[in-house]
Amino acid sequence: MARKIIIPLVVVVSLIVGGLVSCTGAKPAASYKIGIIAAQSGQYAALGTQAIYGMQLLVGKINAEGGINGVPVELVIYDNKSEATEAALAAKKLVEVDKVHVIAAGDVTAITSSLIPALNDMEVPGTGISGTAFFDDQLGAWFFRPMGSEPDYLILNLEYLSQDLGITEYALLIENSGYGQGGKVFLPMLSPNYGLTIVEEQYFDPGATDVSPQLTNIKNSSARAIFIWGSSPTSAIAVKQAREMGIALPIVATPAQVSPPFLAEFGEYYEMEPSIVAITQAIDIWQQLPDSDPDKEMYREFAEAYQEEYDSPPAMWAILGATMLQLIEDGLNRADADPTNVEEARSKLRDALESTTNLKTLIGVYTMSPDDHYGAVEVKMVLVTFKDGQKVYLPR
Repeated sequence: MARKIIIPLVVVVSLIVGGLVSCTGAKPAASYKIGIIAAQSGQYAALGTQAIYGMQLLVGKINAEGGINGVPVELVIYDNKSEATEAALAAKKLVEVDKVHVIAAGDVTAITSSLIPALNDMEVPGTGISGTAFFDDQLGAWFFRPMGSEPDYLILNLEYLSQDLGITEYALLIENSGYGQGGKVFLPMLSPNYGLTIVEEQYFDPGATDVSPQLTNIKNSSARAIFIWGSSPTSAIAVKQAREMGIALPIVATPAQVSPPFLAEFGEYYEMEPSIVAITQAIDIWQQLPDSDPDKEMYREFAEAYQEEYDSPPAMWAILGATMLQLIEDGLNRADADPTNVEEARSKLRDALESTTNLKTLIGVYTMSPDDHYGAVEVKMVLVTFKDGQKVYLPR
């Protein structure tokens, strides 16, 4: 059976195994503490829980292999309840009470971006899930973003609309959020490069349960396709309502639509002709990649370990969570800081993260510097469609 996370207000997950802690009551070894702020309740709970699973899996492996430079790793997890204010409170407690060395924000752009000023003010290194470059000039000296950016991945959707479907006019249905803001900026900027024009723009609030008025406006426009840009369940609801309204336009979508809970609830609408096309990380469909893909073995190892641990394949947010852990692990390994000197360890880790060089992660390759805390050298994304309850790879 899949393991469930039961979340009270705060959970301390001490993943210290493999003989690093004595069972005789002796004082535990000092550990590297990683604070995790992610939704386990509210509208982003499906995403935050996946991210935690991915991080827990890697930390378990790290500790089973002896820790980082012999130091075990401990996760301290808080539920932000899908709210930025709760995330801010959790960050303060993680820093001042729990004395963590680094913080990872594990759900959506709006919450991740809200933590950036606080972590910079407290001088604590942090990383978070965010799919937009819109805030990259605001990361400051202490925040790092090993994710994707709009120019890295939305071009696949635009190529599909233009080259595969021969479409020139499309409608944009976009979420009112930090992530949505990135789409609002970059889609009009890049669409003309593919001979595409946005002829209708409609917006929805995260958590909304009815987007039929927006869809009616799109239906009455000259749009020949719909680009749904969002990360909340509302973006999946929009697919359902579009098909219920008889809107048979092609739909392209952002990575959150590939989330298993969304597929479980709305998959029948995803598969209605024409089935939607969404973008996701290459690892998400690793079995369908050609054997010549140089990263297929890395993907296989993670996916099989995840399947064994949780009795399900890794969803995208689990992969993003694991990627944050890969960045942190690499930084802690190179920093080689004394975990008992918390402030010094935080500073050394920040410096190490700034010197990240050609780090291969589950979603791409990253090289960072004092002037670039994003540092993507390559982000491996693919297009998928849906059939018989499964994702189907669309080679480019």
